Amino acid sequence: MLPAFLREVRAAKGVIVGTHLNPDGDAVGSALAVSFVLDQLEVEHEIVCADPPPYYLKFLPGSEKFKQKPDSDGHSLAILVDLEATNRLGNAGKYFEGTPRTLVIDHHIPNEEPGDVRIVFPESPATCSILRDLFADSEIEITPQVADCLLTGILTDTGNFRFPNTDSHSLHAAGYLLEKGANLAKITQEVYMRKERPAVDLTAHAIMRMKTHCDGRLAWATLPLSLFEELHATDQHTEGVVNELLSVKGVQIAAILREARPGKVRGSLRSLGKIDVAAVAREFGGGGHMNAAGITYDGSLEEAEDALVDALMRCLESS
Repeated sequence: MLPAFLREVRAAKGVIVGTHLNPDGDAVGSALAVSFVLDQLEVEHEIVCADPPPYYLKFLPGSEKFKQKPDSDGHSLAILVDLEATNRLGNAGKYFEGTPRTLVIDHHIPNEEPGDVRIVFPESPATCSILRDLFADSEIEITPQVADCLLTGILTDTGNFRFPNTDSHSLHAAGYLLEKGANLAKITQEVYMRKERPAVDLTAHAIMRMKTHCDGRLAWATLPLSLFEELHATDQHTEGVVNELLSVKGVQIAAILREARPGKVRGSLRSLGKIDVAAVAREFGGGGHMNAAGITYDGSLEEAEDALVDALMRCLESS
């Protein structure tokens, strides 16, 4: 697929790079890696995303490249990374609508199939892993900057190599990136060992107020908007909270529901084994992977809780 990638970017008269709202490590790492490669190829471009990188990813080189609206228009090519459906662009979607050509690089099972050129491998653990394979042993140089971005995406989407999607290929890819200059110690420290106080307080709240059902196999917690205001927290401070609930012995599905604003609720779903929470997420117009997915719900926090818990209970019963 590298010739197709190079053909598209070299023919472009301006590229706009995008990824999903509330970008995680794979989204930020993928977008920045593509940006550094476009720099190498001397292709004019900019990264536009509905939300800036969260605080724990701002150590990545080039994180300041993320903008919430473009500086120019008339881009002839959009490159969408780590994105299976265009509605996941959020408020930034309008900046991508009129682009003549779209290239998608992703590893999700698609809700839709946007893009004129699609480099999509759902069996890959991370979009950054696909990019590593795309760029390795080619004319494109994987610099230490690019290596840091790609390793961050692989590391975060495999849960620091703890999730079931970790395979021998992802470990080999990580080793390759270390040889190219990626700093594993720094990435691990910044992503997993540096939490701002609001993130710690939100985690404590979720654990103390965790609810369970189905003999403890389902666990969830709700985070109301008033709590975010009280703790001076933002949505990015919820990263990883759901994994704390999933770590409780006996829990097979965990969920965090957070009130983003009145009438808008976002949910993070996690599961163990072959329990497919992505199927539940799709019921709510969301998406993701079998063991990690997300939703957005229009309604009150209480309504979202009732609807989601019912769907997750049915998911458990059918598994």
